[in-house]
Amino acid sequence: MIGSGLVGAAAAVNPGMAFAGWGNRSWGWWWNPQENVETVDWTVEQLRTALNALRDDTFFAMIAFGVPGDDPYSEYQGVSTPYPGGITTRADLYLAGGTDLLIPIPSEFKAQLLASIATYLQFSPMDIPEMASEDVGENGEYILENLDRTFTELLEGDVSNSVLAALLLNLAATRIAGSIDGPFPSPFANLSWDQKAQVFEELENEHSWLKRAIAWAIPNRDYREATPGVINLMVAFLFRVSGFGSYCEFAVFNPATREVVQRPLGWVLSQYAPDAPPSGIGSDDLIGYFQGRRSV
Repeated sequence: MIGSGLVGAAAAVNPGMAFAGWGNRSWGWWWNPQENVETVDWTVEQLRTALNALRDDTFFAMIAFGVPGDDPYSEYQGVSTPYPGGITTRADLYLAGGTDLLIPIPSEFKAQLLASIATYLQFSPMDIPEMASEDVGENGEYILENLDRTFTELLEGDVSNSVLAALLLNLAATRIAGSIDGPFPSPFANLSWDQKAQVFEELENEHSWLKRAIAWAIPNRDYREATPGVINLMVAFLFRVSGFGSYCEFAVFNPATREVVQRPLGWVLSQYAPDAPPSGIGSDDLIGYFQGRRSV
């Protein structure tokens, strides 16, 4: 079994990652760090709701990390501003859509990657803060803290790239900070700004223990060798698109009229063309160079 092999690998690389025992549920083998945990009945729809809620919360925190503002996520991370930031533009939606549509991952590769992540979660499960448990829906806290390799089968392989990215961020968050408490359901969202930076360092580092553990449990050799690079690509995409989504005209662009209906927050933050009308964007004529320069 891949699971039993990962236990040995984990013990060899990180002896502190011990396990208390194997249990058996009707929906598959799972690792349980606690004894006598009560089984909870839940539905596939509740699973989808919990994963999407985790994704949404994680992406709010990602946007606050990239472009802080006066929102609760920025304030809790300890880096905020007295004016609106990226969350005000709903750049989280831009980020989720871009992650789902623009990162090409073959379905078979993604299935193996998700299964490996779920195997890792059996040994190092997420800890959803009790005070935010209602934000992930009915039974959501239990579901997210007990994900195993069967969750992709239950969803019939229909797992979005954005959920995959959120799981990676929260795995790294748990590895960086251990048990995490706070007002948000996502462990990543409850980190300080510096700890979030450590999460990305963990996911980008070529010697990352987490990336090696995830890659190790992927059976296809080509996919296994490609995994670190794919994770690097995804992390770089999250960085770039969270910033771009916060500064672009996404939130105030009317696709029907193809007009910007009010000044985008990015224009305000960057003090871009303070006297230009919103509809000036996309016009045939350039407004001019920065600070009145006539050439570059």
